[in-house]
Amino acid sequence: ISGDSGEEICPSYFFKDVLSGRRIRNHFNDWQIHISPDIAYTIWMYVTVTDDTEYLRRYGAEIVFEIARFLVSRSHFRKDRNGYDVIRVLGPDEYHENVDNNFFTNFQFRFAAEYAVSLYNWMAEHAPDELSAIVERIGLAEGERADWRDLAERIVLPAPDEETQIIEQFEGYFDLEDTRPEVIRERLLDPGEYWGWPNGIAVETQVTKQADVTQLFVLYPREYPRSVMSANWEYYEPRTQHGSSLSPAVYAIVAAWVGRLDHAYRYFLKSCTIDLYNDNKAVSGGTFIGGIHTAAAGISWQVVVSGFAGMYLTDGGFGFRPHLPNEWQRLSVAVQRRGAGIDVTVQLSDVAAAYTVTCAADAENPIPLEITVGDTTRSVAPGASVPFQIQM
Repeated sequence: ISGDSGEEICPSYFFKDVLSGRRIRNHFNDWQIHISPDIAYTIWMYVTVTDDTEYLRRYGAEIVFEIARFLVSRSHFRKDRNGYDVIRVLGPDEYHENVDNNFFTNFQFRFAAEYAVSLYNWMAEHAPDELSAIVERIGLAEGERADWRDLAERIVLPAPDEETQIIEQFEGYFDLEDTRPEVIRERLLDPGEYWGWPNGIAVETQVTKQADVTQLFVLYPREYPRSVMSANWEYYEPRTQHGSSLSPAVYAIVAAWVGRLDHAYRYFLKSCTIDLYNDNKAVSGGTFIGGIHTAAAGISWQVVVSGFAGMYLTDGGFGFRPHLPNEWQRLSVAVQRRGAGIDVTVQLSDVAAAYTVTCAADAENPIPLEITVGDTTRSVAPGASVPFQIQM
């Protein structure tokens, strides 16, 4: 976590051994490196939604180039694999530190490296003067772009297992004890113990603090088929403790996509009421971790829009594949992209097992919006209202 000065402000010692009182060395500040490519993803998402290319010229491109540089420096080429490892990391699951080739982290490495290459090429065509200024300012060498491309092409990234379709969270994860949070909770000597690295009760088990593999599906909703999402949701959900306030919402979104609507709604309510009921752990390893969970409020909105309405970005607008919870018959959301807004209403249809999705574009929209519902794509002109039918 960087302050305004650019210096690391996340402490090296965050928890303590509640039995001995000795400090625990955590590596959130130097091993949780997926944060850097996460920033590149955020820049891509912002520009994709807003088309703010001025931001790219002034700030975004330089940030992405520096991130790609860091990722190259942090990866290790292995001749026996003819590929790049990313070793000694901490993925989204904060209980397992010092692991190699965390799936989420490596995927984000690949994305950020690819984005850096495409952004460099875009700048060369559309903003050559600004690109030259960046190259000079940060001393970007001629061969660095080739290094980014090589990293993206050869980083180690496991495919789903051919039989189970499950993706291993990190190398060696499946070799750990296969148990559940409620089981290892009984091993606590003190209720305030920290569960994570280096010697917590979860470290040698498959119990995760929060969404990890499942988190990636939320960022890339069309990268993997629903069958892969479903298999991984079913595997990781019972092994996840949800020690982070953001975890229930992630599982809610993917549960909606794979048709586990009861679970989706239960996790949605959990996310919405974290501060209302105040039933999340407030102290861990002697450190207060309670307070107002503002990020959980934001991702609760994402459960409604991305999960229940099934919204995703397309090249020309939005796509929707709704999955309303059993408790709801109707859902309306308003979204905007590149200055063009649209109101979307999902309604249980009179037709059996179907939704009616009505998309009403703002009259002031500067351009038509391309809307995809299920497998049907239509252009919605400013001021127009277009209905779609889609099977549940």
